[in-house]
Amino acid sequence: MDIKSWKIMLAVDDYGSFTRVGAELGYTQSGITQMMKNLEKKVGFPLYIKDHHGITLTNEAKSLIPAIRTLLNADEVIHQEIAALNGAQRGTIRIGTYLSCSIHWIPKIIREFQQKHPDIIIQVIEGVEGELADWIQERRVDIGFISLQKNHKYQFLPVMDDPMYAVIPENDPLAKEEEIPIEVFEGAPFIITEYTPGSDVHRVLRKNKIHPDIRYVTRNEFSSLSMVEHELGYSILPGLLLRGQQGKFVKRPLKPTITRQLGLAYSSLEDLSPASKTFLEYAKNFLLDD
Repeated sequence: MDIKSWKIMLAVDDYGSFTRVGAELGYTQSGITQMMKNLEKKVGFPLYIKDHHGITLTNEAKSLIPAIRTLLNADEVIHQEIAALNGAQRGTIRIGTYLSCSIHWIPKIIREFQQKHPDIIIQVIEGVEGELADWIQERRVDIGFISLQKNHKYQFLPVMDDPMYAVIPENDPLAKEEEIPIEVFEGAPFIITEYTPGSDVHRVLRKNKIHPDIRYVTRNEFSSLSMVEHELGYSILPGLLLRGQQGKFVKRPLKPTITRQLGLAYSSLEDLSPASKTFLEYAKNFLLDD
């Protein structure tokens, strides 16, 4: 069983379509089908289920994914170590990040980093709090720009405390206040991005025992802002995301002051590839000096 076959299997899990996997990886649909059938013969059990919804991996196949990701990560490390021994630094780094970080941090960091390391390829994947923490542990990404999630197992380098703000429609009476007590949100119409136990806003509400009337759950913070502008409710959003944003809303500090700790996360320093270690050190110094 070669590395290529395992990469195909992970791509099938990600895309749910042989046609799309072929387009992404440069194979025909029939070629992907044949490779998956050959892999099934070698492992001795079915790997995927095909129905009118698309293609999904079987439970047995899904149980292999953590080990497969570890194998592919080790393969990438070996190739980068060989390149380094030959006097070159090459490889691919997978970065997981929030929307706020990808707007204000990632472009600057990548631009300056690739001026010094042009042969290193960087892939950026945006996600939300719970997703990114899982992606780091599962090694879907090498490094994450995330807020500290205490219930997840990963290494974390803090770089800044990011204040959380109340976001209010500009014509709402609360917009006249200089700061917003957290108690205001009890029972109030509320708009939230990803209301899960791993999200920063969920943590804020739970810690302060606040139960808002959640009207809308969005995937994107800009959707939340638009809903606030249209007077559909209030929201709480991080300062980094709100930096430079303008519209028919106001942001006000919360009372008491509430922050999230942003930083760089990774599974372990020992498991990082040479390119990822170089990027981690560069990003850390960039952000601490910013």
